[in-house]
Amino acid sequence: MSTPFQASRDHAVALHRNGQIEQAVAVYEDLLKQQPDSADLLGLLGVAKEQAGETDEAERLLRLSLQNRTSAPLAYRNLNNLLGLLIESGQRDEAKAAAETYLPSAWPLAHSPDAIEQGTIVSLVIALKDVGLADRALATGVPFLSTMGHDVEFALQIAEMLRGAGRNDEALAALDRDFGPGEELPNLHAVRAALAHERNDVGACRQSSDRFAASMPILLSDAKPSQQFVLAVFNRAPEFITDFRELYNHHYSGNFPSQLAQAFADRFRFMSILADSSTAADALRGIPRPALALNNVVNAEQLMMENTLQCVCALEDTLGVKVINHPRLAVQATRQKNSERFANIPGIIFPKVHRYQADREQRPALIEDIEDRCGYPVIIRTVFQQMGAGTWRIDNRRALREALDKLDGMQFYAITYAQTRHAEGSFRALRAAFVNKQPLIVRADYSAHWNVRARRAPGQQTFYRENPRLLNIANRIVLDPERELGGNIYGKLRTIAEIMPLEIFGMDFDLTEDGNLLIFEINATMNLLSTAPSGLEYPPESEEKLLHHMEHFFLQQKM
Repeated sequence: MSTPFQASRDHAVALHRNGQIEQAVAVYEDLLKQQPDSADLLGLLGVAKEQAGETDEAERLLRLSLQNRTSAPLAYRNLNNLLGLLIESGQRDEAKAAAETYLPSAWPLAHSPDAIEQGTIVSLVIALKDVGLADRALATGVPFLSTMGHDVEFALQIAEMLRGAGRNDEALAALDRDFGPGEELPNLHAVRAALAHERNDVGACRQSSDRFAASMPILLSDAKPSQQFVLAVFNRAPEFITDFRELYNHHYSGNFPSQLAQAFADRFRFMSILADSSTAADALRGIPRPALALNNVVNAEQLMMENTLQCVCALEDTLGVKVINHPRLAVQATRQKNSERFANIPGIIFPKVHRYQADREQRPALIEDIEDRCGYPVIIRTVFQQMGAGTWRIDNRRALREALDKLDGMQFYAITYAQTRHAEGSFRALRAAFVNKQPLIVRADYSAHWNVRARRAPGQQTFYRENPRLLNIANRIVLDPERELGGNIYGKLRTIAEIMPLEIFGMDFDLTEDGNLLIFEINATMNLLSTAPSGLEYPPESEEKLLHHMEHFFLQQKM
């Protein structure tokens, strides 16, 4: 039977939950006169004071509530509320110190947490993790897996921390259950896929990656008053999710559309659509139509596989809006087609490209044909990889055999090697961005290696620290290409813009000693905005012009 004190306490809690904070505070304070050391009342009054804006007093009361040993459930509640207050006010160091100071005793085995207490436990585990006490968070949360493991959010939190602690088997066990409605949570499939990748279970990784794409075929960014319209981006679903990242990064790959989704976040509302998700078509029927679309399924080789082109085109055409870099345009830009496209253009060199299948039985004839067509050095690279991956410069027959061993059974390109040397014997690569036939040089880099990388590469950073003069020359090229490279450079770039079928794309190139433009790479998958680290930035003026061109083009296409 309830006592008058208990009845008053319950009445105060009811007032509190109904938002009648002042009345609740009055009752709490009156009851504390009777029980001044009550951890329960001190904690409740502390929360009420915080909600009333009296944060200093709230912190004092919550700390008081934790000074005397009390029941574990009550201590968990009060500590969670104290940490929440400190974290919300930006006092993470103080929150960490408080968590270390007010360590509650173990939860009693005989007491099964009710729904409110379960919420407190989840919140406390997250707070401990947020302040850098992952070990404490795990020690707090793991014992509850047997009773709360069906809560998918809780299980995910514990699994990710277990994985961070190197306890992958336990992390997998935490997620090895049917979460019912929770099975629709995209992050569940992403984490399962990453864990499967780490244990080299290719089948499970692919299955969970597919389930992620099916559970989240569309990702719509937050709406802002400054945004002009919704811009859809058709992306490829991740075939294999291999790491623990934000869901955004599983939608956008590392090329210029993902950069634009961040750079233009205030100007356009971005909608990512996984073009090869099994549920994308149905999901599109239930959303408002965007004003414009940008196709990021632009790897021409992948588009030609099986019925990919047909399926992607059918999906993108259902929007009934302009699609920039439409798949029917992108499929025309393979390396081989580009090589043929620029074969007889005066002043432009596109190295010859030959496609092969690495077949051990045909190895001698394959080697002989590559030698006859390309000679040495020759560039060998895989068909589907980008950003310099799967690429080798081969200088002799022995090295060619070793490369073909790595590529056994795979398709690859053999590309005639063409390169120029510059200041101090270095190699150089320039990058131009093209927007609606308008070219703009956005990068220039030198390197001691023939395969010149971007400035985010550790090797490039070391190179520039040792060669600051070359960094200055590279930046001068970006600032004033016509002065540094010759007045006809943009004439050559405009010729390329007219010939290429794409509307937005990038090109890596150089100029030979006799003034010819030598193309290394040209496609719609490049990063067009800077990825350079602090201290090695490209001149910002070029990027500002590029963003201006893109925004203007988007607005034109939407009209």
